[in-house]
Amino acid sequence: MAARADHIIGGEMYYTFLRKNGANNVYSITLKLFLRCDATSAQIDQAVNITVYDGSGRFYMDLKDNGLADIQNYAVNEVDPCIINPPSVCYKIGYYNTGAVELPPNASGYVATFERCCRRIGLANIYSDNNNIGGTYSCDIPGNHNGFDTNSSPSFSKEKGVIVCADNRFTYDYAAEDPNGDSLVYSFSTAYTGADRDDPKPDRSNTPGETVTYKPPFSADQPLGDKATIDPKTGIISGIAPKSGLYIVTVTVKEYRNSILIGEHRKEFQFTVTSCVRQVVAAMPDKYSDCDGYTITFINNSTPNKEYVWDFGDGNTLTTTSRDPFQHTYATQNTYNVKLSVDKNSSCGDSAFAKVLVYPVLKPSFDANGLCITKPTQFINTSTNDVGNFEYYKWDFGDGTILNDTANARTTNWQYTRPGDYIVSLYTRTDRGCEKTFKDTLSIYDKPPFSTTSDTLLCINDGLVLRAESPMAGSYRWGPLPLYNITGETTPNPFVTPKVDYTYNVTFTDLTGCTNTKQVKIDVRDKLLVRTGADSVICTGDPVNLHAVADGAYQFTWTNLATRAIEGRTPDITVTPARSSSYEIRVDLGTCFAADSINFRGVDPPAAFAGLDTTICYGEKLWLEASGGAYYLWTPPATLTSPRLPVTLAWPKNTTTYVVTVTDTLGCPKPVQASRTVTVIPPVPAFAGNDTIVTKGQLFRLHGSGGYSYTWSPAEGLSNPNVFDPVTNINRDIIYHLVVRTIEGCVGEDDIKIRYMTGPEIYVPTAFTPNGDGMNDVFRPLPVGITKLEFFRVYNRWGEEVYSTNEYLKGWDGTRRGQRIDSGTYVWIVRGVNEAGITMERRGTVVLIR
Repeated sequence: MAARADHIIGGEMYYTFLRKNGANNVYSITLKLFLRCDATSAQIDQAVNITVYDGSGRFYMDLKDNGLADIQNYAVNEVDPCIINPPSVCYKIGYYNTGAVELPPNASGYVATFERCCRRIGLANIYSDNNNIGGTYSCDIPGNHNGFDTNSSPSFSKEKGVIVCADNRFTYDYAAEDPNGDSLVYSFSTAYTGADRDDPKPDRSNTPGETVTYKPPFSADQPLGDKATIDPKTGIISGIAPKSGLYIVTVTVKEYRNSILIGEHRKEFQFTVTSCVRQVVAAMPDKYSDCDGYTITFINNSTPNKEYVWDFGDGNTLTTTSRDPFQHTYATQNTYNVKLSVDKNSSCGDSAFAKVLVYPVLKPSFDANGLCITKPTQFINTSTNDVGNFEYYKWDFGDGTILNDTANARTTNWQYTRPGDYIVSLYTRTDRGCEKTFKDTLSIYDKPPFSTTSDTLLCINDGLVLRAESPMAGSYRWGPLPLYNITGETTPNPFVTPKVDYTYNVTFTDLTGCTNTKQVKIDVRDKLLVRTGADSVICTGDPVNLHAVADGAYQFTWTNLATRAIEGRTPDITVTPARSSSYEIRVDLGTCFAADSINFRGVDPPAAFAGLDTTICYGEKLWLEASGGAYYLWTPPATLTSPRLPVTLAWPKNTTTYVVTVTDTLGCPKPVQASRTVTVIPPVPAFAGNDTIVTKGQLFRLHGSGGYSYTWSPAEGLSNPNVFDPVTNINRDIIYHLVVRTIEGCVGEDDIKIRYMTGPEIYVPTAFTPNGDGMNDVFRPLPVGITKLEFFRVYNRWGEEVYSTNEYLKGWDGTRRGQRIDSGTYVWIVRGVNEAGITMERRGTVVLIR
């Protein structure tokens, strides 16, 4: 199976008359395939089969294996320097020649054809996304009438790459050349499908038959949209390009000789429309034709931040740098050609043109009669125009259920078949070119809209005015027949006095005879029922919800019976009664009424009391005592002995607020809370100082901390036992005990051990046993009279350092990097500075015993 060929982007086939061979004609047929520029030699067919049919569609012959004669490359030769992002536009043309083809002359001529699949997916103007849409390229060889069988067909010769920028003006020369000098006429035409995925390169091709399907709004006549046209005389395509995408464009050229049609010839080509960005773009509406007055509001959609020169066509100009809408007023009626130049003095400047029609005033409008689907709606054209005559009308009735819901008459009718809202448009155009559309929304109904009194209650003693109303003109009729207690039954507002439950109906008829009927149900009451709650005891000062239940939607009134004040007019209200209060609920329906009442007795809530806030020292206990009710509950309960009793023992560790909830048995069930905050003074941070070693014969100053007052004991050797920093002159080992008190009277205690040794000297033990028994577990120096320890280091027998510190009384625990090391002898060295400022250094060994 041949490979699919989405690299083919178009094609053309033409014929050339070579000579006569006896009675037969000899032609050469050339197939041009337009290829993507990235097509590889493996993708390009090296030979093609062309099939020939006679003019009546009968197979005539196969032209097999027509080889690839030439490949030519085409690219954009002239790139507009004013495009900031010029795209790469290129393609190839592959030429296949049949050589001499001998055909006997006939009246209907011949058709040569070639099919290939598949077109690439994602084309913008035809459906091809299933990757199963091929193409057919063909040429028609005329019959022998008028000697046209010796003709050579025209061929499209303007092969060049052109940049087509989306939403911008463009020009593309699609012209052909005719070797016989015949006249040529150009037009857009349809493209044809051909072949499929299962057989993308058939051995025998069919004649062109099935056309491609175009995506709206594109068509064979408008392959690039409604803003691009082809000149029938020159073959030049120009206008405003569509959005970015790939577009299949087919052009047919008709060949005439002496005003007689010889035949048609087609070329299909895939246009690449890209999103170009031009340095400067001039843009404004192409036409101002609403003819609304002499003053025109001009819109500038051009590139911003440029100089704009307006020529209004009436001799007036304006130069500005603003793109804001502005107005220009013309003096006389006329058609004016307006030019907008942007960046006029730049080599990349641009211009836009517009036609302005000043023929005021055109006012399209219409009225509509009959909005019921039972009859056609009549549309009455009320449009006015001050200059010229109306030459065209177009109605769009907005009926989406029908395709041709339009009309061109001045006044017309339209039959709607379904109710709903429809947007109706009237487009008008005058012989001066003025054009404008008027739109209005019509509400079409199957029944005329109207409203009436809702179902209601009525006191048996009263009467009622019923009401009906419609935005439409029409008549009313109340019933049913025979009439019952009703006056004014043909008016929209009759008066009724039913004595039993009754249903009235009303029929509204609009001016077209369309009707609608509704009912009003009247519930007649000879007595009313209302109930509220039972009498109750409440807590004094609490709000109370009053609720009433009635047997109908009556008028409710709550009254305080003590003050006669009206408390509310709804079934549910909230009041705050005095100690004892009564309330009445009354319901009214016309002259009928009913009432009920409720009484409240107020009881005071418990007078809860938890005691006064207090302060205790850390570790102390205290009694909490509550009063004011019958039942008690203390929280938090974790530090209480009896949280459900009024008196309980508390031992808070931190400042705590104890809350007691008190309830009573006197009739007010509301729990009331009281609280007591116990402030706990944290533990006193008494500190007498670190144990130390002092040189015999030296005075030593103690430094206590942590409180407000200090007491040292024993007082032996102290300069003052009641200050935080006394001096001791004792000359023996001693333990001093310090008692520290806070300003609140809380107490803390600590000891300091002082050891006296001969010095200055550094004492180092000779062995230690780090076995965790708490005795001799750490190897440390004992510096006596040493004011600064510079270092203490320990080495193993290989000279590796296993421990080092410069902290006072710190030592080695027999580990290295967290790992226990073996028993043995280790070398130590220690250095420090004594009280006289002299550096002392000692060395030795120590035995680690495990």
